[in-house]
This record gives sequence, C-alpha cells and structure tokens, in this order.
Amino acid sequence: MKARGFTLFEVLIALSMFVLALGGLAVALDKIVDASMFLREDAEIRRGLDSWADQAMVLPIATLEQGRESEPDPLGVTYSLSAEPAADFRNNKDEELGGLWWVTVRARWKDGDEEQTWEEKFLRYQP
Repeated sequence: MKARGFTLFEVLIALSMFVLALGGLAVALDKIVDASMFLREDAEIRRGLDSWADQAMVLPIATLEQGRESEPDPLGVTYSLSAEPAADFRNNKDEELGGLWWVTVRARWKDGDEEQTWEEKFLRYQP
C-alpha cells in the first residue's frame, strides 16, 4: 500500500518558498511606503511654493526687494521671496525696459545631512 501524504521534506520546501515570497512582498511594501511619503512631501512643498508665488504677485515690489522668509513648516521647509530688477530686457533701441522684476520663490529643507533647495523664478511687471 502506498502512502498518500506529503513528506516532511516537501512540507519544509513549500514552507521555505512561502517565507521567501512573503519576505519579498514585505520589501516591496516598504519601498511603496517610502515612495508614497516622498511624493506626499514633494506635493506639499509644491503647494507651499505655489502659495508663496501667489503672495509674490500681490505684495508690493518694495516688500519683495527687502525679502521675506518663513519659519520652518512641519516638514522643516523654509520658504523665501525676493525680487530684483530685470535689467536684461531691452527694446529695439537698446533701452532697458522698466518695471520688470525677477521674482524668486525658494524652498529650503534638510534631507538627512544634505541641504535641498527648490527654486522658481518668474517675471513680474510693476511700474
């Protein structure tokens, strides 16, 4: 009569394959969580930059020339605004166009030991 079950060796092989697959799944889930956190922080910084750029469109240029800086937010990001005359624009008579300003919005934070910076620069007209 022939036995109809699995041997101990077959059970151990199947169990070890299951544990390896489960370990791979745990590593993959960890990577997904890390990527999700990175994307969430990236989107939060983008929203902060957009908010500060909106402020730069309504604040007087005199205020922007002096510069503005925020306190660090919950993610540790500091935002700043600055403006400088855009002297590199000239008309066809080679005269400087007045009233154009380069406005810079900057986000700075630490990622581990490295300082990170994200900067946006745009033109604004105010005579």
